[in-house]
Amino acid sequence: MAQIIKNSNLFCTCCGGGHELSYPMKIEEFSSKSKAFEELHKDCKQTYIEPVADQSQSVIKKANWWLQNGFVGLSSKTMWNCLMNNKDFPINIPYDPDDFSRCYKLLEAVPEWKDRLDQLRLLSPTWNALVDNWPKLTEYYENMRIVKKDNGMYDFMDQIIKSSRNL
Repeated sequence: MAQIIKNSNLFCTCCGGGHELSYPMKIEEFSSKSKAFEELHKDCKQTYIEPVADQSQSVIKKANWWLQNGFVGLSSKTMWNCLMNNKDFPINIPYDPDDFSRCYKLLEAVPEWKDRLDQLRLLSPTWNALVDNWPKLTEYYENMRIVKKDNGMYDFMDQIIKSSRNL
């Protein structure tokens, strides 16, 4: 049983079912809807397979597919905006392995963007430091996906972020 928030909506990672939420919402209402969703999906069998982008499509189509179907977070949306050459967007960084996972999955959907990570350097000193350490972060993340436990990635990310802010 794994109910999560995906792109601001309730989502079951077992069956792929979802429930759209309308914001703003009172905390009591959110709590009630979450509990009802959890009860509805408590016995779901693992049938959901995370969709992947069609790699035969153009970069723009894959990027837009990810925005609609991927796990989108604030930092991955920052990457998306930057690499789409958009202007005037909020700049957020990945603070933890969950945040990084969304960035990683964006690059899985649009692998052509891996060669353009240097563009993120201009966003902030922290993004510059993250790009410097992207291969190591990727190694940590891929290892963590296999062993399914903390492997020091959070501490490594925290160190990068703190160091970049002391520049």
